Amino acid sequence: MKIGYRVAFKEEVGAHRADLVQISYWKRFGPTLKQVEETAARCRELDVPYVIHPVFTPLSETRPEYRKQNLEELTRLARLTDLGLIVHDETMAGGERLTGEQLIQYEETLAYLRTLCPVSLENATNTLDIDWFWNQLTGAITIDLGHFEASGIDSVERMVSFPEDLLSRVDYVHMHRNNGKHGDGSITDHWPLTESCPEVEALKALLHRKKDLSVILEVNELDQMGKSLSILSQLGIRLDERGIRSDIQS
Repeated sequence: MKIGYRVAFKEEVGAHRADLVQISYWKRFGPTLKQVEETAARCRELDVPYVIHPVFTPLSETRPEYRKQNLEELTRLARLTDLGLIVHDETMAGGERLTGEQLIQYEETLAYLRTLCPVSLENATNTLDIDWFWNQLTGAITIDLGHFEASGIDSVERMVSFPEDLLSRVDYVHMHRNNGKHGDGSITDHWPLTESCPEVEALKALLHRKKDLSVILEVNELDQMGKSLSILSQLGIRLDERGIRSDIQS
């Protein structure tokens, strides 16, 4: 298991010991594409492997002007990345499965990006129906355990029963805790981890089945990043070359 954490700006790279980092790009919320380039340069300077995660740049956009802009952004990020891109699942405006022209556009954009770099698909928009999306689009998978919990899904049970054909495709795991709305009234997940939170227990269950994963911490409270990384590190220490020790299995 490799352990990493989310960054947005170059100053955050190297703030914690890690095997990799994820540079997140939230479009209008920042960082800018120029700042993403600066952060990527800092990663290369410090020899830190990195993946890039565009959050609000949809692959399924069909309006010509916006689609052109999105493709330009995604192309720029794909050519800039090191390990690859992590992109979200997408839905129709009402939350239903992608269909028609939007599904075609998503598939075409995904195929194009995969000619430039590896791309992994994360559950975020419709986690309740994510198996359909992963089976429809194929390729590498990013499991977000906090999003399972935020969607009302028992993440531990989900990892215990996770289909073998999907498990073989998992390369990244996003870690954060579902714990009610933050002070700004936003999303209920992306809280720091605790040693016994469901997401950590779910990660244990997942590692019992597959240990060659990169686990990326995504927490909003940056001042508590170190403690959450320590929890992941202690879990990693219990791994040996044969897999998971009995104290984790129990």
